[in-house]
Amino acid sequence: ISLGLIAGCAGATESDPDGRLFEPSADPLADVQQALDRADEGDRLALVVLGANWCHDSRALASRLYSPPLAELIQQHYELVLVDVGFLDKGRDVVQQFGVPQFYATPTVLIIDPSTGALVDNEERHIWANAYSVEMSDSVRYFEKWATNDSAADPAPDSTELQQLYAEIDRFEQQQAERVSAGYAVVGPMLKAYKDGNEPENFDASWNELAAFRMAIPGDIRELRDEAQRRASEGEENIQLEFPEYPLLSWEQG
Repeated sequence: ISLGLIAGCAGATESDPDGRLFEPSADPLADVQQALDRADEGDRLALVVLGANWCHDSRALASRLYSPPLAELIQQHYELVLVDVGFLDKGRDVVQQFGVPQFYATPTVLIIDPSTGALVDNEERHIWANAYSVEMSDSVRYFEKWATNDSAADPAPDSTELQQLYAEIDRFEQQQAERVSAGYAVVGPMLKAYKDGNEPENFDASWNELAAFRMAIPGDIRELRDEAQRRASEGEENIQLEFPEYPLLSWEQG
C-alpha cells in the first residue's frame, strides 16, 4: 500500500506481460452488462476486476488472468471484464450496482451470478489488494473454488432483529464509503501528479493514511455482521452493536 508499491505500478492488449490492461471506457456500465449477458448465455460467472495501470497489484492480477494455467480456468468458467478506476475517480457506479457502496482496494474482484445479479464473493472482493504477492497456484485455487462450488451470496437475514442490525451496519458502511470517496477526491489528483513526475508535498503520508482507513473497513463490516448474526441466533433481543470509531483523516480536520 505504501508509496513504494505505487512506484512499481505505472492502452494495452491481452498479451501485455506487464498487465497494463486497464483501458478507459466510454461506458463501463455497458461493458459490465454485456459481460453479464454473455456469462448468462454461456452458463458462466461474470468476473469484474476494477483496477488501474498505475497499480502493480492490479497489473499483476490482470497479467495472471491471461496466463496459463489460470487463463484456461477463467476462459472456461468466467466472462471477464476489466474496469479502469482512473486515478480513483471512476468505478464507484460499477460496484454500486451490486450493492457495494465503494471499492476499497485496487484491484477489487467481483464475482457475480449473472442469473440473479448476486455478488457471490462479497466477503473476499477486496483481498486482492496484495495481488502482486499471491502465487499462481493460490490464484488458481481461489477462482476454481468459486467456479466449481455452488456459489451463493450471504443469506438474507431470517429475523426482524437481524434485518434491523444489518440495516444499521449498511448505514454505517455507507457513511465510511462517503469518507473514502472524499479521500479519493483528495488523493487521486495527488496520485496523478505523482505519476506525471510532479510529486505533491505530503503525498506519501496522505496515500498511506487513506489506505489504512479504507482497507480497515471491509474486515470491520464483516465482524459486525458476524456478531449480529451470532447474537440474533442466540435469541438476544434489543441488540446494541459497538461500531468502530475511525480517527479523522488529515483533510477532514477543520
